[in-house]
Amino acid sequence: MKKANRLFILFWILLFVSAGMAAWAQDRDKQDVVQSMKDRYAELIQAKDQGLVGEAWNGLAGIVDENAPAEIRELVNAENSDRRVLFQIIARETDTSVQEVALQNRIRMYRLAAADHFVQDKDRNWVRKKDLQP
Repeated sequence: MKKANRLFILFWILLFVSAGMAAWAQDRDKQDVVQSMKDRYAELIQAKDQGLVGEAWNGLAGIVDENAPAEIRELVNAENSDRRVLFQIIARETDTSVQEVALQNRIRMYRLAAADHFVQDKDRNWVRKKDLQP
């Protein structure tokens, strides 16, 4: 009985958290998210130039070098937080799924990546764009 009660409570907590996240995403203005991303763009490109950050298969930025300093991890976390919110906004605006928006972002970011920047291949390995096999 105790296990069932814990599962019930966990279900409601997860429901509450997910509803809160959705409301938070709706409250954030698209322009604010885009501006936040613009503000960190130069730093993100610098981290990509250094081979610390790349474009992941899921449309998010990823840590390429597991020894990357904490500030790089914070940069990626901030970028991905904004991307997730933007994916939700765009999905709502276009009446499509968040997964489809993320996929389209991955395609876009792979195309925009510099030849020496890292992207994930179909097996989720980090490779330089110039070495990516179709």
